[in-house]
Amino acid sequence: MTEESEADEGDSASEEEESDTEESPELETSAAPSKVPARPTVGFTRFIMIFLGLMAVYAFIDPNVGIGFASVANVVLFPTIGFGGRLPTVTILLAGLLTTTISSVIRDHYTNWVKMARTQKVVRAWSKERFEAMRKGQQTRLSKLMEAQKGFQKDQMEMMSSPYKTMAWTYILFIVVFVWLRLFVDITLANGGDQWIAVPWSNHVYLNSAVLLPSWVLLYSLLAIPFGQIITRVLKYIRFRRRLEEMGVPLRAGPTETA
Repeated sequence: MTEESEADEGDSASEEEESDTEESPELETSAAPSKVPARPTVGFTRFIMIFLGLMAVYAFIDPNVGIGFASVANVVLFPTIGFGGRLPTVTILLAGLLTTTISSVIRDHYTNWVKMARTQKVVRAWSKERFEAMRKGQQTRLSKLMEAQKGFQKDQMEMMSSPYKTMAWTYILFIVVFVWLRLFVDITLANGGDQWIAVPWSNHVYLNSAVLLPSWVLLYSLLAIPFGQIITRVLKYIRFRRRLEEMGVPLRAGPTETA
């Protein structure tokens, strides 16, 4: 009796194990879709970037397209920073602030500053080691360094390609604002007879006078370029500050750390 009961129990246990193994694939197949991550919208973002890039090139080739964009932008820009053509210097400077601020924010959105700084540090150290190995003729060391390059080559390529992600946005923005400023100077200011301005280096400057570039372009660049650098550094500081706070690193060295 005991042997038969033990055999029956063994058979029932083996049947339960077989049923578990038969049910497990179904459970795995049912749970598999839940493990599949959601596909990112990289394709749509890339499409938008390519579309804006083509529009920027088309607007650069065909002036009528740029004029059309500028006419649409005039609905917003002229009431906001046009001042009825009475303050051309302020209008040009504000246009420079607008374009550099927007382009800096877009660049900050597409750039991982922390990862870029880490990659740059690794690449500099690797280049230094490679130069020393080449100078000393250490082929074994060179081969090891080339193998080590594969570890950060992807990050290096991503760092080099990050500026291209913002080109489409910034190109279309600059083309629209530049064409709008040209129409503002050639039409609005010309009709009002106010194409002469005073700047720190001269009291009487004609906006369309040009040595290398028109005076209004030089005035635009006078503030746009340095202000863009300031905005970029501020955004980088904010990014690094947030990263340090996430890591729990104190932003200021204490008495024990400075000693």
